[in-house]
Amino acid sequence: MLDKFEDGLDLALGEIVGVLTTPIFISIFVSLRLFPSYFIWIFNLISIGGMISLIREISFRATTYIVGWFVGIFILAYSGLLAPIDILIYLIPLVFLVYKAKKSFTY
Repeated sequence: MLDKFEDGLDLALGEIVGVLTTPIFISIFVSLRLFPSYFIWIFNLISIGGMISLIREISFRATTYIVGWFVGIFILAYSGLLAPIDILIYLIPLVFLVYKAKKSFTY
């Protein structure tokens, strides 16, 4: 649990750096033929699975964090830093998150 604002800020900055650098490194490795081209799709599928399992297991408080994370993805997409396929990939966990929220608020 993040008790201090600084802890959350450190975590957010670390995730921003990771989100921006990971696709760059994967693209470089694919262009240098160190990884096959289908590796990008495998990485995306693993990411989707990880996001869905995370959303399934988190509490309500952490769910609000994930909602903020999706807002950040929207900002990245709006500024042109995400490709259309990336946006489509992130829609899958977003649908799962909406389903979880709807299920938790149903009596």
